[in-house]
Amino acid sequence: MTILGISAFYHDSASAVVRNGKVICAAEEERFSRVKHDNQFPSQAIDFCLNTSKLSIKDIDFITYYEKPLLKFERILDTFARTYPFSFRSFAKAIPDWLVNKIKVEDTIRKKTSFKGKLLFIPHHYSHSASAYFPSPFKRSAILTIDGVGEYQTTSLWKAKENYIYPCFSIDFPHSIGLFYSTFTAFLGFKVNSGEYKVMGLAAYGKPNYREEIKKIIKIKPDGSFNLDMRFFSFQESFQMWNRDFEKIFGKPRKPSDLITQRHKNIAASLQQITEEIYFSIINHLHSLTNEKNLCLGGGVALNSLANGKIYEKTAFQNIYIMGAAGDNGAALGSALFAYHYLTGKKRRFSLKTLELGSSYNNEQIKKEIKKYDLNYEKIDDEDLLLMKVAKLLARGKIIGWFQGKMEYGPRALGSRSILANPQQKIMKDKVNKIKRREQFRPFAGSVLQEKVHQYFHVPERKHSSPFMTFVFKVKKRKKKEVSAIVHQDNTCRVQTVSKQNNRYYRLIKNFYKITGTPCLLNTSFNLRDEPIVENPNQAIEDFLKTSMDCLVIGDFLVSKVNHK
Repeated sequence: MTILGISAFYHDSASAVVRNGKVICAAEEERFSRVKHDNQFPSQAIDFCLNTSKLSIKDIDFITYYEKPLLKFERILDTFARTYPFSFRSFAKAIPDWLVNKIKVEDTIRKKTSFKGKLLFIPHHYSHSASAYFPSPFKRSAILTIDGVGEYQTTSLWKAKENYIYPCFSIDFPHSIGLFYSTFTAFLGFKVNSGEYKVMGLAAYGKPNYREEIKKIIKIKPDGSFNLDMRFFSFQESFQMWNRDFEKIFGKPRKPSDLITQRHKNIAASLQQITEEIYFSIINHLHSLTNEKNLCLGGGVALNSLANGKIYEKTAFQNIYIMGAAGDNGAALGSALFAYHYLTGKKRRFSLKTLELGSSYNNEQIKKEIKKYDLNYEKIDDEDLLLMKVAKLLARGKIIGWFQGKMEYGPRALGSRSILANPQQKIMKDKVNKIKRREQFRPFAGSVLQEKVHQYFHVPERKHSSPFMTFVFKVKKRKKKEVSAIVHQDNTCRVQTVSKQNNRYYRLIKNFYKITGTPCLLNTSFNLRDEPIVENPNQAIEDFLKTSMDCLVIGDFLVSKVNHK
């Protein structure tokens, strides 16, 4: 059975192919359209998935869509009725998009793909729960899905065994931790569904002295369930997520061009702390409901890696799995996996160990692109020699654009489309932030050899694995100076463990370790501010030339700017 999964029309549109329960390929539309967080129908991502799988649309048994549009529209109408006349303007603006695209999803899918088979519409949080659980290594697990909003649900608790997922409890719109966090994201001058990472990073520079103010606008129960006090929020009826009463408590909102003040940092710190308290209370309640030792997390809030790193110490769960594309992009995959397991009833035989599910380019294709530019390059066929040369460059403080193998699925660069630097040199944080043209307070991740992670970070166990960069952990005191470029203001680091299955990236870090004694690299995504991660060689070369990166390692080619005019 072959299933094509689709998510579209809100943010991070994506497509995935699942064949007999195994994930074949997956990609976001933004990588091809070059529109960050692109919400349009993922035509290019679908074409990529079909071509990569060597399929035509006639070979697809089912197409799945990651939510139920009519149910979602019902909620929109219900909200409009409850908030009229205040919501008239925003409703009137939204209706054309609904009538043209969102309600007529089936027509759009058939028109864009020429698919004549059966379409399945999977409820939004079911898609999230499936993307969280079915790729995991667990035969049974508790599941938490938590985001802005699906059809009605914003937070859902589940229990899973073998190929079945059972709902336990849910919280509905407008009460949403995702929208709560996004309200503050917008208030602090960042983009919703994009800038939440910035708020999380900014929190380390503040003090949580707005806790009591935040508790005035959200009521929290011991089991983690919560209610937003809607007297302070306007996202139901307005384009702005907060109102004047909100501003009476927190002051004037920050404009994107404004300087970030200590007040903004303190609000971010308070928000993160309150969010974590709710998060852990929900997770502990989920444990009491399920009595499971394993936990899977899905939905956009599950990408709050700072909170995720504390789950082990704050809850009773022993094993945690977070599929790296936990947001709406991953829901495309989740919808396909959900349909497969429920239609066939077959036991799971597959766990997702890599997110290298995207496009790749061979040396011939790469050379063709390099030759379009006046660049100095050499092709190094001996992989050991290539990796040792690159490791030596990194050890000398060179900043490397790294383009290898299949593109990653999800928001994180995991060693296929990365910018790499020496973590030993503290100045690298400022240098790489300058290259990426982003705020200087933003931290960087550390890619560390799997077998060495316990030596550098306070991980829950010696063999801890976090290959998808979804956890933040404290850096061990004796190692802070050694990896100073990846140590954030609060002495933490977002950690990616790299194992032998990562092959070339693993071997690069191994060589760097042999030279420097440090089994870790600074790793950030290969993109500039406000653009998606690079997808093809031409994009990698263009970004390389726009910045002060020292070298580009693309396939078997080592490229420099020596001859570039």
